Amino acid sequence: MTTTITQENLAERLHKGKLPVGEALHFAMTLAEALRRIHDSGRVYGALTPSNIGLTGTSVDLAAAPEHTGRVTPYTAPEVLHGKPADARSDIFAFGAVLFEMLTGRRAFDGFGESSLTAALTNSAPPSSGSPLVDRLVASCVAKDPAVRCQRMQRIIMELKLLSVAARRSENPSPHRGQADAHLRAEVHQLEERVAARMASHERATAQMQEAHARALAQMRQEHERSLGETQKAASDAVNTLRGQLAEVSARIADAQGGVAQPIAEVRAMGDQIVARVEHTFEPIGRRIAAVEGTLQDLSNRSAALQENLAADLSGIEESLAKHGAAIDSARAAMAQTDDLVERVVEALELLQSSVLDQHEEHAALID
Repeated sequence: MTTTITQENLAERLHKGKLPVGEALHFAMTLAEALRRIHDSGRVYGALTPSNIGLTGTSVDLAAAPEHTGRVTPYTAPEVLHGKPADARSDIFAFGAVLFEMLTGRRAFDGFGESSLTAALTNSAPPSSGSPLVDRLVASCVAKDPAVRCQRMQRIIMELKLLSVAARRSENPSPHRGQADAHLRAEVHQLEERVAARMASHERATAQMQEAHARALAQMRQEHERSLGETQKAASDAVNTLRGQLAEVSARIADAQGGVAQPIAEVRAMGDQIVARVEHTFEPIGRRIAAVEGTLQDLSNRSAALQENLAADLSGIEESLAKHGAAIDSARAAMAQTDDLVERVVEALELLQSSVLDQHEEHAALID
């Protein structure tokens, strides 16, 4: 990202009308490369708009990212509207809206006032551009759910290269190409379909893994909360029972002490009876105390067992999270390798097409 002085920015240029397809794709490719470098460095631009994109002849110059002011623009991602911090996927949303505007001269999302614009950004899809390839690329960039949206600028750059190949093919028709050109178009179309299918498959697999991971984690949390609730209830019941038993013991002891407070004469006369009664009273008390001690010991054993089970559950959760994380990392690495391979195939295809076109033009010149 540079800080050179520019003659005009993209907003001023778009005010004059849409850009020619070749020029728009060239500026889009340069902008995508700039955003890719920002993301690869671990940073986010955060508030991409045409007024922040300076045009410097054959390149673009990104101005310093402005501070987030909460202002809604036609390029603000839905998750940012909901208060979440901007990330690389928010930049990709803004890029898709800018690309659509460069190619069509219209805004992908528009509205009269902030509330209307917010509704469009949250609920509406961009109108058709007239090109299925453009519509597919823009739709993958401006998906409302960040998890469904295109995740990496590298893939967007590859799609832009395919668009450039298709644009050059349509802008330079030649009557001398014949069967070779038709064969080349068929191969390009098949490659585009295979690339789209492969990327869609990777995205579906990643989304399914993330969904399964979320379900497993939610289930483990529910089981943990249920087990903890049962333990707390059992402990509360045991404490209440113990309190009731201690209260009963205290009452009987008070009764026994009240009997001792009777007149001395009656105490002497009824001594043997009182001793027998006290023995009879304290015998079940001893049994109850023993029962309480046994209950407390059982509760202690259950608590220890619960702690062991919780420790095992937490260990299982950590192991499951580690496995899911490794699987997701593996899927992401596979996607990155696939993107690199497809990018090289696209570049080779561009070279092949240029070579074929040059040969046809030389042959046509010789015939003429």
